[in-house]
Amino acid sequence: MKRTLVTIIVIPFAVLLFASSALPWGSATHAYIDDHLGLRGPGNLRELYGGMAPDIFNYLFSNPTQQAYLYSQTHAVSFLKVWNDAQCLPEKPYAYGFASHNDLWGADFTAHHNGQFFGQGRGYVIAKAEMLQGTLNRLLRSLGLRNVPGEVTLVIAENLVENGIDILVKRRDPLIGIKVSSSALLRGPDFPLLLLKAFAGGFAADLHISNAQAARLITSNEMEFRKTMILYGQALTQDEATALQLVSQQLAELAVDFLGTYGITLPPGVGVADLTPKIQLGTQQAMLICAGDYLTEIGMTIQFVNGQLVSHGISY
Repeated sequence: MKRTLVTIIVIPFAVLLFASSALPWGSATHAYIDDHLGLRGPGNLRELYGGMAPDIFNYLFSNPTQQAYLYSQTHAVSFLKVWNDAQCLPEKPYAYGFASHNDLWGADFTAHHNGQFFGQGRGYVIAKAEMLQGTLNRLLRSLGLRNVPGEVTLVIAENLVENGIDILVKRRDPLIGIKVSSSALLRGPDFPLLLLKAFAGGFAADLHISNAQAARLITSNEMEFRKTMILYGQALTQDEATALQLVSQQLAELAVDFLGTYGITLPPGVGVADLTPKIQLGTQQAMLICAGDYLTEIGMTIQFVNGQLVSHGISY
C-alpha cells in the first residue's frame, strides 16, 4: 500500500519541488507561518491557502521569461493588488495570506534576503544551503558527478533545505499536512475570481495577450497549483520516512532534468534510483543543520511579518 501511495502522489507532485529561486520557504512552512498570523476560526484555512498561493506561477518552466515576469508580479511588484482588490469578507483572508508571503517584507524576505536569527544579509535558507554545499558535492562525486558548478549545487542545496524544513515543521505540527491539503481542498471559487480581478488586466497588457488568454493563464495555473497542494499535504500526512522518501525521489528526478539544462548528465549506469538515496541523505543533513534554530527563525519571521502587515495597514 505504501508503494502504491508513493506512486500515486509522486507523478502529479513533479512540478512542486524545483524552483528554489522562487520558493525560498517550502509550502508547509508558509502554511505554518500563516497559521500563526491573522485570525483563528473559519477564515484560517483561507489565510493558509492565500499564503501559499503567490507561488502559483512558479512552475512555468516552458516559458522562463513569462515565469520571471509572473513571479515578480506576485512577489514584489503587484502583490498588494490582491489585498487592495479584496472587497468582501470571504476574500479578505485569502488576500491577507497572499500579502504575508512577499519578497520585499514578507516571509520570503527572511528566507531569501535577510534572516532574522541566522543568515542576516543572506537569508536563512540561502545561508543554510551554503553550509550544505560541501556535503552535497561529496554525495554527487560519489556517483561520479564531478566539477558541478557552484551555482548549480547551490540551487539543489536550497531545495534540500526547503524540503528538510518542511519535514521539521511536520514534526512540530503533525497536522500541517492536513492543514495544507484542507486549505486547498476547501478553496472557494471566490479566490480565483479575486486573482482575475487583481491580475488579468495587467497580465494581458504586459504580456501582449488577450484578456481571455490572461484569464486562462491565471485559472489554469491556480487549478494545477491547488491540485498539487492537495497532494503535497497528503504526502505530509504520512509517517516521516514515507514523506522523506516522496520528496527525495521526486527531487532526484527533477535534479536530473535540472542538471541537463547545464549539459550535465548522470554517468553511464547511474540512474534516478542511485541518486535518490543521495538526495535523501542530503535532506537529512539539511534537517540536522536546521534543527537547532529553524523554529527560532520561523518564530522571528512570524513576528517580523506580523509587524510589517500592521505597518502596511493590512488587517481585517
